[in-house]
Amino acid sequence: ASVVRAYLQNAMHRGGGITKLYYIGPMFRHEKKQKGRWRQFYQIGAETLGSDHPAADAEMIELALRFLESLGVRTRLLINSVGCAQCRPPYVELLRGELRRIFPDLCEDCRRRAETNSLRVFDCKVASCQPHIQKLPAITDRLCGDCAGHFTSLQRYLDDAAIRYEIAPRLVRGLDYYVRTAFEIVSGELGAQNALAGGGRYDGLSEVLGGPHVSGLGFALGLDRLVMILP
Repeated sequence: ASVVRAYLQNAMHRGGGITKLYYIGPMFRHEKKQKGRWRQFYQIGAETLGSDHPAADAEMIELALRFLESLGVRTRLLINSVGCAQCRPPYVELLRGELRRIFPDLCEDCRRRAETNSLRVFDCKVASCQPHIQKLPAITDRLCGDCAGHFTSLQRYLDDAAIRYEIAPRLVRGLDYYVRTAFEIVSGELGAQNALAGGGRYDGLSEVLGGPHVSGLGFALGLDRLVMILP
């Protein structure tokens, strides 16, 4: 969000075309810390603004993977599509109905999320919730034609680049400005909290911050976790 704010504040969108930006430095988090996470942490991020083409998504994913590969880090790539403003709301309503049906079997966090932000239920790590979460409908089965085409094209570009990936239908983003591509790069050397980098497409973020419509995507990579597993 801070990169898009700077992009708008400095009127970079007025020049048209595609803008590619990156950042590296200290950040601070407010929420509960997980293993390998601290109140102050360090992060690398890269963003592409001005393109809604699936090739831009594939390029961003390849950038992150090649960087980690150059450090000798073994990774797995997980990808999904979270749909758009056309196909996601009907899916969320379906999901909310299913969650109400299994409400007594869910943990306290999932019960709260079921009503406030249903997609976040898929982020739950509580073991007793997992059998129920695995049975919930997948958004990939309910994408509109445009989103399904975008996701298929992304896979084709990854195949062309010889990038191996797994489709993870329960990989989601809880904020409304995220659309279509969502991805995570994970490592088996980090235990349950195994994400090294995460990213996706946020075509609605510029409007949230008061700017014009600008397509965007990017990723963030945690340096603290990366240092923990460097060979």
